[in-house]
Amino acid sequence: MNTSTTLPNLARRAQPSPAACPSEVATNRKRVLIAEDDAVVRAALAAVLESEGYDVDVAADGRQAVLHATAQPPDLVLLDLNMPNVDGWTAFTKLDHVCPLLPVIIITARPHQYPEAVRLGVDAFMEKPLDFPVLLRAIRKFTHEPEKRHTERITDRGFVTRLLNGNSANHS
Repeated sequence: MNTSTTLPNLARRAQPSPAACPSEVATNRKRVLIAEDDAVVRAALAAVLESEGYDVDVAADGRQAVLHATAQPPDLVLLDLNMPNVDGWTAFTKLDHVCPLLPVIIITARPHQYPEAVRLGVDAFMEKPLDFPVLLRAIRKFTHEPEKRHTERITDRGFVTRLLNGNSANHS
């Protein structure tokens, strides 16, 4: 994909509320919610993340993703776009209203969706097939970013959704 990472952000995510999103876990382990309708991809992602020390929750569609994240907020969501019941964009919008500081990485096989990710203000975007080392670096960065820094980053007028790919991943 040869999409510029300098597209202007056309919409900003909601301002943070004092809600407890993401949840503070007594242990230092970070929770990642994988919202993916393909059981094979979901299981592979879960296995990789668990081997990296993450607690993993899974959802097979957008509706389940919103319910899981609302019931027990994760530290990050990996969100597929093409899912039954509630698609990824609708799920992102609902999640953003409930937990505006919740980092979200869109993972999709749909080409050319990056401009929409920029417009909506997701944290990062990666097309399938996934480059696991690049994805893991982004997950580690977003799950360990202090809340104050995350708030400053996503509310900055110059914020642009990170395009994650093996050739030109933005590591800022």
